[in-house]
Amino acid sequence: MPGWIAASAVAFITFLGALTAGLLPRYLPVGRSDFEAATTAVAAGLLLASALVIVIPEGFQVLFPTCPSAASHPDTFFGLPKVLASGLAILTGFLLMLGLESKGMGHELAHKHSQIRILSVGLGLHALTDGLALGAGVATELLAITLPILVAVMVHKVPVAFSLGTFLWQQRPARGLHPFRSLLLFSLATPVGLLITFLFLRHLPHAWIGLMLLFSGGTFLYVAAVDVLGRVRQEQGGMCLFCRVGLGVILLVSVLILVRVLGFEAEFHG
Repeated sequence: MPGWIAASAVAFITFLGALTAGLLPRYLPVGRSDFEAATTAVAAGLLLASALVIVIPEGFQVLFPTCPSAASHPDTFFGLPKVLASGLAILTGFLLMLGLESKGMGHELAHKHSQIRILSVGLGLHALTDGLALGAGVATELLAITLPILVAVMVHKVPVAFSLGTFLWQQRPARGLHPFRSLLLFSLATPVGLLITFLFLRHLPHAWIGLMLLFSGGTFLYVAAVDVLGRVRQEQGGMCLFCRVGLGVILLVSVLILVRVLGFEAEFHG
């Protein structure tokens, strides 16, 4: 299969998967406040687990390859040890989201809409860098590399899209913030990143992709731990909240274990 056909097919799969998962919460029985609260808390657990179990570790996996050719990779990045550079990448992403949210908060009435906007930006940035990693895999034109990466991306992109949709569809449309438009932009981010990498950046060193993934991991961590979980804790509390968030974590980890049992494991080769 020609490379551009494979790239287009993978881009369409990621777009359709994210859009479908994000639209699903719209048709759930959100009229019941207890169901809505439970769904929100589970979504927060999915996001938190995605940040700490998938997003940040996958950045380290790319930056510190375990394949035999790892010895050929430099131990520094712009003169900095890779460990320090990776930590700074996460911190920069985290502080970027903090700065954006601090700048975007006008008054208490707009607080929730500001949070949703920050959520969309943070998850969109990560989706874009997911596309960069996926595009690098597609550019090899090797199914053995592309398919595991695609599965790894979709395993967390679908729950993240569902979580984003859960928060988007609970908000009334505001100026500059329409749920479907935000979901559409999020769904397009990974295909756009994929096509950009495939067409223009296919020879980009994997160290760059690893640092970009860690940068987006910092934005994801802020969104999951500070923005989303902080908001949920204001509305819910006690063991009920712990169990609901824990359920989201367990669901994601269970999917990861299932994917591993089935033999899909994304490895980046440089």
